[in-house]
Amino acid sequence: MISARRHHGFSVVELLICIGVVALLLSLALPALNAARDSAQRAICSSNLRQINVGWQGYLAEHKEQFPGTSAVPEWSYGGLDFVGPARQPVLASSKPINPYMVPDIRSASSTEMALFRCPSDAGLWTRGRYVQGRPPASELNFRTCYATYGTSYLANPLLMDSQAAGLSGDARPLFLHELTVNPSRLIVAGDPAWAYNARFSPLIPRVDARLEARWHRREDAGNALYADGSVRFMDFSSPTTDVTPSPAVR
Repeated sequence: MISARRHHGFSVVELLICIGVVALLLSLALPALNAARDSAQRAICSSNLRQINVGWQGYLAEHKEQFPGTSAVPEWSYGGLDFVGPARQPVLASSKPINPYMVPDIRSASSTEMALFRCPSDAGLWTRGRYVQGRPPASELNFRTCYATYGTSYLANPLLMDSQAAGLSGDARPLFLHELTVNPSRLIVAGDPAWAYNARFSPLIPRVDARLEARWHRREDAGNALYADGSVRFMDFSSPTTDVTPSPAVR
């Protein structure tokens, strides 16, 4: 006598248990995955600023150690991209001072070289107090990110490029390195714009709207910054160990 084979499938209860286990495992894994992603993005951002420092140092070396004076908004036009035509074709602009010192042939810059000015966490600027953990609100910028709007994610220190704003002279010229009288390991040259939008610095920085913030790395008033000694660090910008003023007399 041949016995019939019995085929066993999942019962509804077993299927629900499996789904519940998978959901639990995902809920445990997602925070770790998010943390790993944030850490990777922070590392890329830090690497970008180290490369941007090469551009700053090259410019200073060829201009008698004087910072660039570029335009009415030097903090965004010291380096980076222009977006050309209706399609906004990205071009590494030769008119922006530090660009020629970062790329061997600026006319044929690769997408990788242009991406040195883009923080992968760049989410633009938004009204302070509207941030929800993990879900930044809509940016106040027309092109959403700082990179798409200004051609760079990284806001430079305008007090280094305007001696009048820095309170050192009345002629609004770029500063020389020898005029920096604060510890260079504390003085920000450029970085994630969160540095300029915190309460310690926003009153000192021209054209900064203190109602806004740029919490790109999930911590309020914190981000990567390039300092005058060439170091790049992730910092809490509200900390007294960071400064933006080239002279202790400027407060």
